[in-house]
Amino acid sequence: MGDLEIIGHRGYAARAPENTLVSIDAALGAGAAAVEFDVRVASCGTPVVIHDETLDRTTDGEGPVARQTVEQLRTLDAGAWFDPAFAGERIPTLTETLDHLADKAHHIYLELKGIRDPSDVDGMVDMVRNRGMSDRTTFISIDWSILRRVRAQDAAIRIGFIVVTANLFDAALSLAVADPAAILDLNHEIALDEPSVVQRAKAEGVDVVTWTVNEPDEATRLQQAGITGFTTDHVARLLTWAGQESG
Repeated sequence: MGDLEIIGHRGYAARAPENTLVSIDAALGAGAAAVEFDVRVASCGTPVVIHDETLDRTTDGEGPVARQTVEQLRTLDAGAWFDPAFAGERIPTLTETLDHLADKAHHIYLELKGIRDPSDVDGMVDMVRNRGMSDRTTFISIDWSILRRVRAQDAAIRIGFIVVTANLFDAALSLAVADPAAILDLNHEIALDEPSVVQRAKAEGVDVVTWTVNEPDEATRLQQAGITGFTTDHVARLLTWAGQESG
């Protein structure tokens, strides 16, 4: 099963505080060739790596991310909530994360969660492009208007339409079919419930990855449906299933 892509979800979310550099390193250290992480924009315009709209769940801060400057965000502890061993881990900026991954991950899935203005997207595309990382980065988002902005800035970089519910599949597929550098990123339950959607996409030449796949039996069913990309919290578990475990 060497053609399968195991993607560390928010780094290695089952073993380290999500969306931190230590979590990303844990995924890569386990043997994942690809990682996914989330990006929001601080009040000062700096893109930072964090999932939630608010700080409360994954830091010792509170309130909206978008109301804090990057200097304020950098004072917060983003590790102790997960385990005291990770106390002192910080919210990384996007530039720090990209530089950290410069010679590491083969593929990066950069999920755009929240922006202040469409011009924020332009800056993030430039950050990737200026580092020569466009060929191994896929911008993904639930907000497809953000992806349109990415495409307006770069005609070739890969984008991925995140599909949360089955009723959105047809619209996402139509958009992906019209864009030769687009993929679909499906909630894995959609593909489990209706495996034929994967073949519909593949018949149109559209690649499909899924999230969040943590159980080998579900991964097997998804592979049988035609899925080759699996975003997972449990990196080692899925790598073992795929026969790609480190060492």
